[in-house]
Amino acid sequence: MSKNILPEIAKMLDVELGEEFKIEGDNRTYWFDLDGLHSGEYVAEDEDDAMLHDLLCGEVEIVKLPWKPKQDETFYTFGIHATETKWVVVSVKWWDNVKNLALYKIGWIYRSQAEAEAALPAVAAEMGVRYEL
Repeated sequence: MSKNILPEIAKMLDVELGEEFKIEGDNRTYWFDLDGLHSGEYVAEDEDDAMLHDLLCGEVEIVKLPWKPKQDETFYTFGIHATETKWVVVSVKWWDNVKNLALYKIGWIYRSQAEAEAALPAVAAEMGVRYEL
């Protein structure tokens, strides 16, 4: 039996197995698993196969979606320093509340503290606030 190379194909396309993404010019959501490429809508199997062909031949491009944490997963964003009015990076547990969904919508959700710290100076400048790393 030969090896399943779908994990390597996904990696070459800069996505992970199970990671949802879109394809330029198409409104459907797609993902890879060990069985192949799948879309979020019911379509004929040959449509997903044709899209996989187009991806592999470089005829279409993947559009990555913003990362969204799973329930109770830690993410990093911005908060106010406890004793000053400076913005700082804080860690938070995800749950679907208004604040977290608003942070997600404006793109202030980060996988790591380093990503959030790299983004903070530009965000602080845009918002006109002081910050501390």
